[in-house]
Amino acid sequence: MPQAPHRRRRHGLRRLLDEWRVSAVTLGAPAFPLVVLFGLNAVDELDRTAFAVLLPEIRDHFGLSDAGALALVAASTIAVLFVEVPLSFYCDRRNRVRIATTGAALWAVFSVGTGLALSVVILIVMRIGAGGGRAVVTPTHSSLLSDYYEPAARVKVFSAHRQANSVGQIIGPLSAGVLAYYLGWRAPFILFGLPTIVFVLLSLRLREPVRGSHERRAAGADESAAGVEEQHERVWATMHVLARVRTVRRIWMAVPFLGIALFGIPNLLSLVYEDVYGLNAAHRGFIAAGIEPLQIAGVFLAMPVVARIAVQRPAFLLRFVAVVGVVDGALLVLLAYAPNVAVAIGVHALLAASIGTLAPAFYALVSLVAPPRVRSAAFSTMSVFAIPGIALFLPLIGAISDVLGIQASMIVMVPVSAAAGFILASASRFVDEDIGRVRNESLARVTGTAATTSSAGGDPSEPPPKRH
Repeated sequence: MPQAPHRRRRHGLRRLLDEWRVSAVTLGAPAFPLVVLFGLNAVDELDRTAFAVLLPEIRDHFGLSDAGALALVAASTIAVLFVEVPLSFYCDRRNRVRIATTGAALWAVFSVGTGLALSVVILIVMRIGAGGGRAVVTPTHSSLLSDYYEPAARVKVFSAHRQANSVGQIIGPLSAGVLAYYLGWRAPFILFGLPTIVFVLLSLRLREPVRGSHERRAAGADESAAGVEEQHERVWATMHVLARVRTVRRIWMAVPFLGIALFGIPNLLSLVYEDVYGLNAAHRGFIAAGIEPLQIAGVFLAMPVVARIAVQRPAFLLRFVAVVGVVDGALLVLLAYAPNVAVAIGVHALLAASIGTLAPAFYALVSLVAPPRVRSAAFSTMSVFAIPGIALFLPLIGAISDVLGIQASMIVMVPVSAAAGFILASASRFVDEDIGRVRNESLARVTGTAATTSSAGGDPSEPPPKRH
């Protein structure tokens, strides 16, 4: 009896490339939404990374101290986060595609305004405006991706989407450093508003997906029930709905500490490279651009493995973020105390490969445990809970730097990252039950049946609201 031909298993690079085929990332869903949101996410990084790379020049131009420069970063970041929360409530009730498109146009205008700022006050207004435009990215992009693509695809989808940040962080620092070196620090901000227009025009072709359809299918709904969008929550009830999810409550506790890694590290790196190693804007831009491909490589190598594990064990995503956060804090301290710039760049490479994996795993986890009807708010409130950490730790690091030097100030990152890791790891035991409860509640709200999965902190027997 002839034997069936042996099918060779793919190994190495070919197998890795197969993991990132478009169909393997989206699991057969259309890729156009991911491509457009990828582009919008990439171009918003141009302005943000230019400000981080050119912070020393901006500091010197306006006569600021380290504490003043970092306070400016903290103030503009906090103001943006305050805009993001009410905006996210609006996103849970209105067309998210239109909101994303409008925000993209706004950040282009205020990026140009940054380059034209003549005083610190105007600069702050422009940074708040540019950040306010970018504030649409978290509540709209993350929520849209959650509804365009099924749960099993989300780790890779969010990983692919976050690579846009890396692409922007390659092009942004490199071009900003070179342009600033030859034309002054204002030139990059004036020019970076232009590429956004292309993706704004493409985004006009996107269609709004139904919120929570994938969760209802996972709970056993037929297509008619999956295609019905559940009733929105009242604004005042949104935070109550999120607070019922135990995993979300623990994440809120951890984000003040984790936020420094997500928001502060690029600005801290620029100060370290200038004050410790004496590098100018062009040097810093080349290093940032050269390091960024390693961040892409870290995601490229690690996230397929993370995705496979997370399909069976979603709680692994939270443990993964906890460990990576602790490692990143330690690496930043090692970078500041490296014996020379070559070793510092080597540590920076490890830091980049590690930190790139944080956001995709984090967002994928939030998309699974947050109820679909308040998912935009879920992504944005995570950022708001970072405000205490940003308000406290960034100015503290700047003040320590002014007195003891930037190297000593980096030691603060060790206990901060350890606290974030401990809190996140403690939440992993709630993940599976919270996912089941969210899916069953979503189905119950559109079919009128009782949810069957309970979770501490909520009442699963509470009847769903009447449909209108």
